[in-house]
Amino acid sequence: GGEVEGDGLLMPDEAILEADGLRLETPLEWHLSVRSTGGDDDYLVMGDVSGTAVQECRRCLTDVATTLRTDLVYPMAYKAGSGNLTLKESEDEDDTLVFGKPEVDFAPLLAQVFAIDLPLTVLCKETCKGLSLDGVNLNDHPEHEAPVKAQQPESPFAVLKDLDLNN
Repeated sequence: GGEVEGDGLLMPDEAILEADGLRLETPLEWHLSVRSTGGDDDYLVMGDVSGTAVQECRRCLTDVATTLRTDLVYPMAYKAGSGNLTLKESEDEDDTLVFGKPEVDFAPLLAQVFAIDLPLTVLCKETCKGLSLDGVNLNDHPEHEAPVKAQQPESPFAVLKDLDLNN
């Protein structure tokens, strides 16, 4: 009938990190609050998770530290014998976290929420020059010239460039 709060640092194990495609520079900081919503088996978990992930620059593939803080709110339901925390998806209602023991391991959920809210791509800097065709980082070696591209054959439609359609 009350509320339970907790906070701390979390460095998820390798299996969780791999499942979510995460590389972390620092442990995740988290704060959660679980409270009863009035029913015997219905709860609400609210909180936030923050940290710094390591992602690859989309142009030059160097590591970039990405700092993020994200919030989470999920309804929870106690179902005896259901085991670990699982997400029950529903088309007509909110997704519900289901648990079957008084001790709940939120580590997989926290890592997943953090991973979902990370940007899909990042840049090391706005002026990133990327990689040359032969894989040289042009930020580190601006003197490196890309191989000259072969001249493109003329388009068969090039003969129509001066066609006047107004006559």
